[in-house]
Amino acid sequence: MTRALTSPTPTTLSIEVEPPPAWLARFVEDIPTGVAVFDAELRYVAANSPWIDTFRLAGASWIGQRHDAFDPHAAQLKGLLGRALAGEAVSGGIIESAVGGRLHHRVIGVRPQRRSSGAIFGIVAALHETTTALGEKSASEAADRLTGLASRQGFLARLRAALPTDVAAGPGAAMFLLDIGNFKGINDLYGACVGDSVLRAVAGRLLTGVRAQPTPPEHPERRDGPAAEVDLVARLGADEFGIILGGAAPSIGDAEAFARRLLELIDTPVSVGDHRIRLTANAAFIITGPAHRTEDDVLRDLNVALQEAKARGPNVAKAWEPALTTTVGRRLALLDQLRRAVDQGEFVLHYQPILSLTDHRVAGAEALLRWNHPSNGLVAPAEFLPLLEESGLIVPVGCWVIREVVRQMQVWQMLYGRDMVDWIAVNVSARQFNDPSLLLATLSEINASGCSLDRLKIEITESTVMRDPEVTRAVLDDLQDLGIRVALDDFGTGYSALGALRYYSLDTIKIDRDFTARLDTASGREMMLALLKISRIHDALVVAEGIETGAQRDFLRAAGCDFGQGYLFARPMAGSFFGAYALTHLVEDIAAG
Repeated sequence: MTRALTSPTPTTLSIEVEPPPAWLARFVEDIPTGVAVFDAELRYVAANSPWIDTFRLAGASWIGQRHDAFDPHAAQLKGLLGRALAGEAVSGGIIESAVGGRLHHRVIGVRPQRRSSGAIFGIVAALHETTTALGEKSASEAADRLTGLASRQGFLARLRAALPTDVAAGPGAAMFLLDIGNFKGINDLYGACVGDSVLRAVAGRLLTGVRAQPTPPEHPERRDGPAAEVDLVARLGADEFGIILGGAAPSIGDAEAFARRLLELIDTPVSVGDHRIRLTANAAFIITGPAHRTEDDVLRDLNVALQEAKARGPNVAKAWEPALTTTVGRRLALLDQLRRAVDQGEFVLHYQPILSLTDHRVAGAEALLRWNHPSNGLVAPAEFLPLLEESGLIVPVGCWVIREVVRQMQVWQMLYGRDMVDWIAVNVSARQFNDPSLLLATLSEINASGCSLDRLKIEITESTVMRDPEVTRAVLDDLQDLGIRVALDDFGTGYSALGALRYYSLDTIKIDRDFTARLDTASGREMMLALLKISRIHDALVVAEGIETGAQRDFLRAAGCDFGQGYLFARPMAGSFFGAYALTHLVEDIAAG
């Protein structure tokens, strides 16, 4: 059931088209809503005043011409006409116009016209006014005001109508949830007006991918009739959309293919003014059955599948299955414990030393988050960090980490009368970096209090740096204005490493531990030498992670690597132990000198 987007092949307009018969022109003109008639070459045959006014065609010689000759933004209509020419009756595209001080949203519906032989000889297109589909009294429920899609109320009405009434009934309907990733970050960076334009663009794309009607049917409680055969697209929240497919329920494979197609529609960058914004999304889908007796059952399982899709990364679609409910139940229990950990101050920091490979001096450290569970002791980071990131708790926890590192450096200064290390590195997650308002506010507050940030180093991964170049450049500029250095973590593991070095000013490169582990092979040593050469070209300090043997240390030192980090030198330790460790090395260096 994958619905491919097609568009007609452009043709040269060298054929004269006769004016429409008088009766056709009068018939079209008497229709109160915007209507146009096209021939099989997608040339105008007739159009009435509402259509002409909406598309600003007055004064133009449009008969016999294709629409894109007058409208440079005709991609949506062109795509719909192409699908109608292929035999589909579809709706899509959002057209805005201001009439009488009110903003009207209209959706274009197109239908092929066939001869008795079945051949398509033309297309009729009409504009549907979304704000009046259910009458003036319930217009606010008929459509989402921003996008012209069905509202949440309309989605729920259609959902209830699609639920099986018989326990022994077969599959009911295919339903989808689609969530736009990091939409808040887009609003924060570009402003609400750009964010609104992005949502309208998403709505238009979703409509072009379904057999849509713009608003809920007049009688959503009916399970038969034309309304049940079309797909419904609705905006359910700020950045969440719902889709219910009409007609017979598809197979799981077809539903998955459709969900992937939705993600492909979102993946194409959105152009708003001078901005070109790349979006990510996640999708969840379900085919209702006897177990789904209420709308709450459906929404619960859709949300369970959506959370699982998000946990697997951006642009992932996931079908609901019963086992997910158990898995998500465990995850929700762990999430409750993590929220308690935030409130009760159960997180602690450990510091892993970073040593100079030339003189064995403790040059810095990496601050690593640990969870001191009240009954289970220290919990491994792999067990809770992904959930912190997924839930968004990483944002406030990440800001606490920065405050705690600054506090710890002040304690060391007080105890030992000097700065113990040149820098402390703090990992900043993709969630923090792409929604940087709280991160930057925290750093600015610390800086304004008189605490210097020049010994703080922010570590970010390659994928985070390259996800949104505009966001990255803006955040890096703000960090450097505060005197904060930036390190590129896990260098060499992603496709974008060279791009990150070329476009951004980075103080330090951390070579991933996987490359260090392969130094016992000839190819591994060649790869390491290449990474070190690239780093030197870009005048960046280099830290090799995961050093566990003397042979690895000796090779890296001879190859010109600046710093090393790993179990050969020390495991992560509490702040009090790290201060003593650094002081011991300092005394040894002085004695040796």
